Amino acid sequence: MLGGDGALVAQVAGMGGEVRWRAVDARELARIPPSAVVTGTIDSVLYGCVLLPLPTNRDLARRWLLQARDSLERGGVLILAGANAEGAKSVTADAERVFGTPIAEYYRQRHRITRFRKTEEGRDLPAWASADGIVPGTWQRFDVDLGEDVVSLETQPGVFAGNRLDAGTRLLLQHLEVEQGERVLDVGCGAGIIGIAASRGGVGHVDLVDANLLAVEVSERNLERLGVSGCALASDVFSGIPNERYDLIMSNPPFHRGKQVDYSVADRLIGEAPEHLTRGGRLLIVANAFLAYGKQMERVFRQVETVAATRQYHVLVGTEPR
Repeated sequence: MLGGDGALVAQVAGMGGEVRWRAVDARELARIPPSAVVTGTIDSVLYGCVLLPLPTNRDLARRWLLQARDSLERGGVLILAGANAEGAKSVTADAERVFGTPIAEYYRQRHRITRFRKTEEGRDLPAWASADGIVPGTWQRFDVDLGEDVVSLETQPGVFAGNRLDAGTRLLLQHLEVEQGERVLDVGCGAGIIGIAASRGGVGHVDLVDANLLAVEVSERNLERLGVSGCALASDVFSGIPNERYDLIMSNPPFHRGKQVDYSVADRLIGEAPEHLTRGGRLLIVANAFLAYGKQMERVFRQVETVAATRQYHVLVGTEPR
């Protein structure tokens, strides 16, 4: 199974047999009961069936369509499922370019389930099927100008913010100050640029955490490529680092989970930060201007300063926890 949530994986595993799952969200791992036989990730073994719940990122869906093609045995079946409002029709059209005409389609409550069968016949694939990042095992590349340095990063579909530096993170980086030897944490690291930029300031150690397992994989790769001393860890905010403390915690916190608005990450980031800051430590975040994180930070910190502000974003720093 490629993506999807833990409840679906547990249900499929409950039908008997072993399920191999390429999980994306670390939070979903906790939803697998001990009785379910769920192992590892998709590997070189050929399968009779691949289940693909529709991801929100179309390029990730395309990557996984190619992964499904490579992972299915001859005559194997791909089951593609998703909501029409989340792009199921478009991804189904992409699947037809890879697998041909569906063998069955079902529609219910604005959702669709489409089944495809892998055959051995040759098929001309669309141009996107040879693009970097979409071909399984390849990476998208982009450069980030840090002023005195240009950092080359690699990423893949499904990781914030794609193969570019988003405007909010750029504003935070323009006002990032670190001191020699500091311990730094980047929460919601994406491809790792905030933590990597901090490492250029001579920090003693940097940890990068994200609940998105694709982001952890990407950040780990970038740390290794760039020779940065640090770790990339799967963590739902601070859950994966319960006993660690840092001089500086930084984040461009997400406020969506899939297509749903979700402030829980920012709420926990701000509320739990004091437990993970050293004495004199600080929390630095960037957020959309319409989000009232300043008031929330003032309930947690005695000192809250707006470091930078544009019409779209503001950068806030909190010190002296209450």
